[in-house]
Amino acid sequence: MVNSSSTEKCCHGSKEGTRAKEDTHTHTPPLCRRRESHPQSGPSRKYSGPFLDRSSSNIPSVEWGDYLSLEKCLYSPRTPCSPRSPMSLKSPISPCPMRPPWTPSLVRPARRVGPCGRRASCDWMVEVMGGSPCRQSRSEVCHRVLQHVGHAIAAEQCSFALVTDDRAGGRCLSGVVFHLNEDDSRGQGQPNWDKCIMEYVVETGKSLNIIDVFEDGRFSPELDVVSVSRPKSILSLPVHNPREELVGIVVAINKTVSASINYGQYFFSEEDEKILSTHMAMLGVILDNAQLCENAEQESRRSQVLLDLACLLSEKHDSRESLLNKMASSILPITRAQLCTVFIADSTDEDSFCYVIDTESIGPGEYKTSCKRQCDVNRISHTYAVHVKNSLETLNVANISTDRDALLDQTTDASGEMRTLVCTPVRNGREGKVIGVCQLVNKQSEGARRAEVFGRADERLLEDFALYCGLGLQNLDIQQKAEQTRVRQAVTREVLSYHISASEEEIMALQESSIPTAKSLSLLDYNFSDFSLPDLVTTQATVRMFLDLNLLQDFNIHYKSLCHWVLSVRRCYRREVAYHNWHHALSTAQCMFAVLKATGYLQSNFTNLEILALMIATLCHDLDHRGVNNSYIARSQQPLAQLYGHSSLEHHHYDLCVLILNNPGSEILSGLSREDYQQCLEMIEKNILATDLALYMKRREEFFKIAKRNNLCLQDQGHRELLRSMLMTASDISAITKPWPVQKKTASLIASEFFAQGDREKNEFNIRPIDLMNRENSTRLPHMQVEYINGICAPLYKALARMFESCTPLLQGCMNNRENWQRLAEGHEDEESETEG
Repeated sequence: MVNSSSTEKCCHGSKEGTRAKEDTHTHTPPLCRRRESHPQSGPSRKYSGPFLDRSSSNIPSVEWGDYLSLEKCLYSPRTPCSPRSPMSLKSPISPCPMRPPWTPSLVRPARRVGPCGRRASCDWMVEVMGGSPCRQSRSEVCHRVLQHVGHAIAAEQCSFALVTDDRAGGRCLSGVVFHLNEDDSRGQGQPNWDKCIMEYVVETGKSLNIIDVFEDGRFSPELDVVSVSRPKSILSLPVHNPREELVGIVVAINKTVSASINYGQYFFSEEDEKILSTHMAMLGVILDNAQLCENAEQESRRSQVLLDLACLLSEKHDSRESLLNKMASSILPITRAQLCTVFIADSTDEDSFCYVIDTESIGPGEYKTSCKRQCDVNRISHTYAVHVKNSLETLNVANISTDRDALLDQTTDASGEMRTLVCTPVRNGREGKVIGVCQLVNKQSEGARRAEVFGRADERLLEDFALYCGLGLQNLDIQQKAEQTRVRQAVTREVLSYHISASEEEIMALQESSIPTAKSLSLLDYNFSDFSLPDLVTTQATVRMFLDLNLLQDFNIHYKSLCHWVLSVRRCYRREVAYHNWHHALSTAQCMFAVLKATGYLQSNFTNLEILALMIATLCHDLDHRGVNNSYIARSQQPLAQLYGHSSLEHHHYDLCVLILNNPGSEILSGLSREDYQQCLEMIEKNILATDLALYMKRREEFFKIAKRNNLCLQDQGHRELLRSMLMTASDISAITKPWPVQKKTASLIASEFFAQGDREKNEFNIRPIDLMNRENSTRLPHMQVEYINGICAPLYKALARMFESCTPLLQGCMNNRENWQRLAEGHEDEESETEG
């Protein structure tokens, strides 16, 4: 750092002044030292070429600390900042002061000098750097710095172009150009030769000091058509941020004649280059800070937009127009785009779109959405959209009017309202297939209705927007398909409701018939069999059970609704199924009825709602049974297995039960309160699922322990539910407790159904069925029945008989049939004649 003593030495004779120069050169930071230049680069030397080319390594590197290390007491803020000022010809910290040739030994008194003459720092630039970067507009800062620098080096025109990353990982011009005397930040007024020079500096990373650009073979072809201001001398430098990353290119054009610093040689000197380099280093810091603040603000706004888009995905939308309009309204304010267009791809033609949705910003918070056909879309917009759809890459066009590559032919009029554009493909979220293109047009500058260039942040946001568009369109498609499925289900339900409903004649016949008593129908007897009963009598027996349990009075069930419901349940059992049919359902319900009527403890402790749920569940527990078990359903990958996963048949039985209960005319639960209705359905579902023997095997040990310890507590809801489940299983398998003739006939029906499933497994899956379903083991039916009783039936009936004495006949009937099957298994003849129950 320069101190006051070195300043005083500069004010004495030439000897001391020389020593002062040496001290200054020694103590001044590297930024203040005169670099070793090329032999032909100085203005006082002869030159052999038409241009001066310097590598960036010769330009002094600037550290942020160097600016702050200089004492501001040496500066005069009111001194004009110009190298042509006499005060800047000799600076107390300048190692090589420039002197006019006619006064070689002139010693000037020490004076305060302008900041730019010192080159190492500039009060004006430091003041700009000291301002809040988040409050300074990048455009405003660049224009102010260009005006300051243009005045400092006496340039006729100055331009500054921002640099960005290209797709290949390199650096390229972003298309944003700031001019000293023009209000243009889009680069649309930039001549080709100016752009060519900037691209050269970007590519080489070297500075350029061209004395006469017309004599330079690298750039003279671009000067065939020039602007009114004839370019001659040019000074161009790369601008870096503190991390040595290229952020921009500055170009100074034509040294003005008003400055006599070069004494008739009107080109930029080495001193000018150093001054420009110093200021551009500071500008790099300013732009870097501003960029960091802008990135933070941009990321905050971007996060909010993405959150808004995510919220939109969870909402229900009536159409694609509604969805895309709301999504576009979220992205337009932050990108300041004039128009957002979403092209929906046509799956039949890769170069066409079946649907186009435009959302245009017409004012703050006001947007206009329109749906167009492909023929109504702007030709330029369509051309770029087709290119992006096929290339699968984001495209950013900084200037459509000058973009005359393969995308736009020479006859395409690109001089309309479209000026800047960015578009990206939209992919399907599941398959990654391109289903459309998102496009933003004309980025509006803040405070003015003119277009800027879309930046990398806009590209990223548009790519995120395209991702959400893909998810939104996919989600909307799923919703629409789900709605169509729901409508189809409603139609199917309507058709099914018609076919499962009994005819009016059947309903009237049952309603007007005289219902026999329970005693005459043997409904209270555990030996009940319905093999000989006609269909009408079976339905009458069902109505009688509901009447004797007082369910119609307790729940306000209309008698006609009950008749309708019973007949509908009967119709939903398949007649061709050998065993799991309506007769099995009635037998199961009768067993439950007999247990409830014979066991006073159950009638006094079960609520009427529990009894109603048990009776409905026993009648509906095998609705639409197909004659196969859950294992076959899963192995054959039937829709039932895909729909429910486990206990597929039982879940299907319950769903049909609910369908019938809600079918018009058979709504026997319509008199229940909402709470009782929900509770009843929950109990019905658990009761029906309990008939899955796989679930029974999992839960029975807990029940057996309760029975053994005699600690059943119906105040415990878990015990109540477990007891209901065991009663459902006991009623479901009650055929094993019937008299021997009935049991033998029932076993034959069950075996035929099992063997039929085994035959299907052989033919369809080419596997050997289990012994129970293998027809080759038909002679072992008595053995299998004994195993069935020992493993499944007897333990349950023993537990129930231990709990309730009224259930003892069930255990006795089960053990009697075991003896009969054991005798047949041992080869003895059947001593009892078959009788029809």
